[in-house]
Order: sequence, then C-alpha cells, then structure tokens
Amino acid sequence: MPLRRIEITVLAASISLGAALPPGTISGDTRTLLVTFVGIISASILPTVTLLVNAMTAGGRSVHSINQLETEMQAAMDALFFILGCALVTLLGLVLLSVKVPEFLGNLPRPNVGLVPRASQAILLAGASMVILRAGQIPAILRRSLSIRHEIALDEARRKVNDKVPSSDELRRSFANHPDFGKIVPLPNSQLRE
Repeated sequence: MPLRRIEITVLAASISLGAALPPGTISGDTRTLLVTFVGIISASILPTVTLLVNAMTAGGRSVHSINQLETEMQAAMDALFFILGCALVTLLGLVLLSVKVPEFLGNLPRPNVGLVPRASQAILLAGASMVILRAGQIPAILRRSLSIRHEIALDEARRKVNDKVPSSDELRRSFANHPDFGKIVPLPNSQLRE
C-alpha cells in the first residue's frame, strides 16, 4: 500500500520530532494514553476483518458483483492490516521506551547516551502518526463494503421480484372475459323508437 505525499511528510516530521525530543518526554500519562489509543484501534481491526470476510457470500449474486466485492475486500484487508502493522510498530516503540538503557550504552560518549530513548520515541511517534492518519480509513472501508452489499442486495431483490412476476399471457388468462364480453348485439327496432 503506497504512502501518500502527506503521509511521507508527517512520517518524516514525526521521526524528526521523536528524535529531537529529550529522552523521557513521552512518559506517564502520555504513554498511557498512547497505549489505550493504539489498543482500541488494534481491537477494532480484527472484528472489522471478520465482518468483511463474512460479507463474501455468493448466494444469487452476479459474477461482476462478486468480483467488485472481492476487489473492495482485498483493498480493505490491505488497509486494515497496514494499520495493524503501524499499531504494532507503535507498541514496539512503547516497549522500547519502557526498557532500561543497558549499562554498556551508558559508557558511550555523551552524545550517544540518549540514542536508544530517542530512537524509541521516533519509532513511537512514527507508528502513532501513521495509525492516526490511516484510522479514518476504517469507517470509509465499512461504508464502501456496505454500499457494494446494498447494490448486490438490490440486484438480488429485483431478480427475485422479476422471477415471481407473472408474464403478460398469464395475466390475460387470469382475467379472462366472458365469451360474450364486447359482443355487438343488434337492438330490436322497437327499442329505437322510444
């Protein structure tokens, strides 16, 4: 799934910001909020995938509609799993922030001491920004799949109605007229004088 220009810009900015922030900036309540947000997004993805997979039934549908639905479902799955991957990257950044810096890294020259926490913050902000940017795709995916399912249901309903509608010959036979209906009958001369 290709990244859009704005996503590349936000990704670069979030990596730069995460690396520029002093170590320990993302901690406490901020970390808790990020864990909660990423957890909620992650928890919403798998049920959404299940709903999309269950939407793929073939009963009475046209081949074109099934192919259209399959294409939409593939794009939806790709988008959802991309968001899930970004959420996992964010969680990786959170885990790395929680890990204490090893002692051998503490012996490095001063500019390198904050390398691990800064890299962790950069990973965390990059993943979180991608989750936020792509989270809006979930409702759009559900709307598109609902729209396709609506079209398929309409086609199915039309087909069922058309199958049950009697033909014009059957209608004429059901409303058959009496054989004398419309027959021209000459009136006797006596009735014309009155």
